[in-house]
Formats: sequence, C-alpha cells, structure tokens
Amino acid sequence: MAEVKLRAAAARAIPFAASIGGGVLLRTAFPPFDGGAGVAFLALVPIFLSARLLAPRRAAIVAFCGMFVFFASALSWFLPLVGNGGPPALVFLGMIALGAWCAAFSALFGWTLSHFWAYWRTLRGEAKTVRKILVEAPEGSREEDEALARLKALRRRNAIFECAAPFVAAAFWAGAECLRARVGGGFSWYSLGNAVCGIPALAQAASIGGLPLVSALVVLLSDALAGSFLRSWDTVVKTPGSTRRHFDLTAALVALLAFFWFGANRISAIRTAERAATRFLRVAAVDPELPCVFEGNSAEWDDATERMVSLTRAAAAAKPDFAAWPETSLWETMPSLRMQEGLMRFSGELGFPLFAGGTLECEDRDGGLVKNAYWLFTPEDVSRPYAKRHLVPFGEFIPLDEKIPALRRLAPAGVTCTPGGEAVAFDVAGVRVAPLICFEDTDSPTARSAAKRADLLLGASNDAWFDGSCEGEQHHREAGMRAVETGVPLLRVSNRGVTGVFSPSGERTPDGGALFIHSVAIPDSAAMPASLYLKCGDWTCGFPCAFALLAYCAMARCRRCRTGKNLA
Repeated sequence: MAEVKLRAAAARAIPFAASIGGGVLLRTAFPPFDGGAGVAFLALVPIFLSARLLAPRRAAIVAFCGMFVFFASALSWFLPLVGNGGPPALVFLGMIALGAWCAAFSALFGWTLSHFWAYWRTLRGEAKTVRKILVEAPEGSREEDEALARLKALRRRNAIFECAAPFVAAAFWAGAECLRARVGGGFSWYSLGNAVCGIPALAQAASIGGLPLVSALVVLLSDALAGSFLRSWDTVVKTPGSTRRHFDLTAALVALLAFFWFGANRISAIRTAERAATRFLRVAAVDPELPCVFEGNSAEWDDATERMVSLTRAAAAAKPDFAAWPETSLWETMPSLRMQEGLMRFSGELGFPLFAGGTLECEDRDGGLVKNAYWLFTPEDVSRPYAKRHLVPFGEFIPLDEKIPALRRLAPAGVTCTPGGEAVAFDVAGVRVAPLICFEDTDSPTARSAAKRADLLLGASNDAWFDGSCEGEQHHREAGMRAVETGVPLLRVSNRGVTGVFSPSGERTPDGGALFIHSVAIPDSAAMPASLYLKCGDWTCGFPCAFALLAYCAMARCRRCRTGKNLA
C-alpha cells in the first residue's frame, strides 16, 4: 500500500517537476545566459503536455509553478536595488510579487487551454474503450468491424482537432502576453518573442502583429512538439512498431517556414533601402557612469558630470548632427534659467544640438510632483520638453497617490512623477527624432505612437539602479524589438547600461561604451517595407487573441457552472 501511494505521489509530482525544469531551461534563453533561441521552443513543452492531460485546475497550477520559477529568477536584477539603498524586504517582496503576477497570466493560459483539451480527453477515453472492445472481439466478427469503424471515426475527429490545437494554443498564449503587457500598469518583459530575437527572420513577424505574434509562433511549434511527443509515447507503449502521422507538427512547420520566408524577404528589402539611403544622421551618445540616485556623494556626481561634459566635447571631432545624454543626466531641476543658458552656450561651443534628460517641477497644490522629461538644447533655443508618458508603478509613482498624497513619501526617489501628454518629435538636420524615456522603449504602444511621427526613435534610460546585473542587456534587447515592430531605427543612450543602434532588420551595433558615435541610415519611407503593426497596433494579433482567451475562459466557466463539476 505504501509503495502504491509513493508511486501515485511521484506520478502527481512529475508534471510539476517537468514544468519547473522547463522554467529553468527558459531562463537560459535570456541574459546573462546564452542558451540560444532554440530552448524557447522546448522549455514550455511540459506545460502544454499538462494542459492536454490534466484537469484545468492542476494544469493552471503546473503552468504557474514553472513560469513563476522563470520570472522570479529572471527578475533577480531587482536585488542590486538593495545595494543602492532600497529596503531589502520591499525589494525581495517586489521581485516575488511581480514574478507571481506575471506567472498568473500563464496560469490563466493553462486553465483555459486545459478546458479546450477536455474534448480531446473525451475522444481519448472513447478510443481506449473501443480498443479494448477490438482486442476482445472475435476475429472477423461484427463486433470487430463495428469497433474498427468507430476507431477510424474517432481518429479522424482527433486528427482534425489536433491539427487546429497548436494554433489555438498559440492564440491563447499571445492573448495572455497581451493582457500581461496592459493590465495593472503593464509589464511586457520576458515574452517568448524576445527569447527568439536572435533569429531575425522569425522576429520580423513583429512588423505584422508585434511581439505577441512572434511569441505565438514559438508556441505553435512548441505545442505541436508536445503533441508529437505524446503520440510517439502512446505508439511505443501501446502499439509498438506502428506509426502515426504528425499533421499538427507539419502544419506548424509550414506556418513557421512561411514566416521565415516573409522575414528573410523583409530583411533583404530593409537592407536594400538602407544602402540606397541618401540621408544619414551622425549621432553621438554619452554614457557618463553617473551614480544611482541613492548612492555616492556630491564629489562623485561632480566627477561624473565633468566626465559627461568632457566626452561630449571629444565627440565634436566627429562632427555629429547631435549628441544625446541619458535619462536624468541634468544636475538641476528644470525650469532653471542658469541650466538653460549654460547648455545653450555649451551647444554653441560644440556646434551641434544636445539632447538631455532631467526632472521638471510641476505646479501642484499638494507639492511633490515632477515630470521625467527630455529636452533639445540648441545655441538659439530650448525645446519644449517631452515628458515621460508611461510611468513605472512603485518606481515613479505610487498607485492612488493622487487621492492620498501621503503615499508619495513611499516613492523611491522621495517624489512621485506625473505622466506627460503626448509623443513629441524634434527636428534635427531635417530628421524627426522622437524620444522615449526609461522603460518606454520596452512598451510597444508607447513606442508605436512615437514612431508614427518619427524617422528615428531615441531611447534614453538610466540603468544605474540595477548596476552590476543583467538588466541593462535585457533592457537593450527588449527595446530593440521596437525598431522591428515599427520599421523605424532606434538609438539607445543609457547610463550604466548598453548604448547602441537597432536597425528595423533587427541588426544591432556592439555596445558603444562611454562614447558612441555612429551614422544611422534614414531611408526614404517609400523605399522601406510597410509595417502593419505601426498602422494597426495590437489589433492585428494581440487584442483579438486576448479577446479569444477571455471569451473561451468565460465560456468554460459558464459550462463548468452548468455541469456543476470540473471538466476533466
């Protein structure tokens, strides 16, 4: 009896262990590891197998466990906040809470997909019964003929269902990722699409449906592999020597090959347009190694500022069209007449405009409100600022702090930010440059609205908060997909992060280090292949898939309430 219970417990633990192992494997597809894009196609197979074989509640828990391990370990770059003055308990709690929040969307996916597979589990149970009748029926008897006919009909229904299933799984996963990127302030990091950004031809699908479509392609193949594995296992165990045709795997591979073909042709067209470009923007980006706002002293800040000014002067030898400083690089809060006049004179001395970020005081009767802003300084004038629109919850503002001003004291920097109004494009040498501040270059809708009026996206960030972790490289990788999605090149300038340029083809320059100088091709828009995502946004993939996921989830819930039991 004890041995039977032990075996049963081991059997129940296998899906959880496999899912956790898949989460660990998926982690190797992201910095600082280099497990390669291929692991993303294999890592989630245990979750898809669980959705096929387990009841919805257990399938949801299995998916949550595996993805929580992935997200919690991937978010380990929260920990350097402790060294930068963050309260250890709050930092650790934030990392765990965000990991659990992200994994909850995977649990929703697992629960819904398991309900979808309930019909297949019914077919599988009927097939087992018919096989038993077939084995027991006398050879050549009427019972044998009827059993064979029933088995063939079941196999036909099963084949049609299994062919469609990977596409349904792909749509559900894309919907779950779209919801995760929108609900509760939105956190789109670590999507499956980012795991395969090292496969440029596949990543070009983002120009059609954004990152959710790229993630859907990964799930399409991964779910088909899960089905092939399960059928092969059944074949080996129950009918050795027989073969099964994997129609779902064939359909998934055909779809992937079609997107590879599309991506390869699009990359070729982008490269042709870049080679034929008649406009080039020579840019200079400076990483001043400024300390985190919580660390260092005034002497270190003065040294870093002096270094930033010296590097910018050195860039003048390359005669760039503009120089860019990272987010929050200005040493005084704006508006400051002294700061404005000083930077205008500095721009005149350099002979080119200067982009720089800082804080802007807002008029508020309760006090304590600022905007995270970005300016263009020229010898003649100072532009109106671009204010960050997509703020980070608990980082730049505390939820409900507008109604309860006392909550603003909990903000990490001691003040809370207020969002800006709209995207802004600055004209530099006849090229429209639209800035994105901090994590805005990881948010697709924000970047898309900026790209609609821009020839070049400029992402300015301050990654000093997470200095010494993989956050800088992951941030850079996440931001690079915005160039692919929109078809607009992206320049990133970062403090203690990664600086460089992304082409719409997905190609990137090496890390620019302290001083990065590069000529960015600005092709004629008519020569560039169009981006459907830039025109339609998430309506091409993300929103329809999210609606499909929620609708099926609601239908499954209603069906469960009517039957009064859990669908197995």
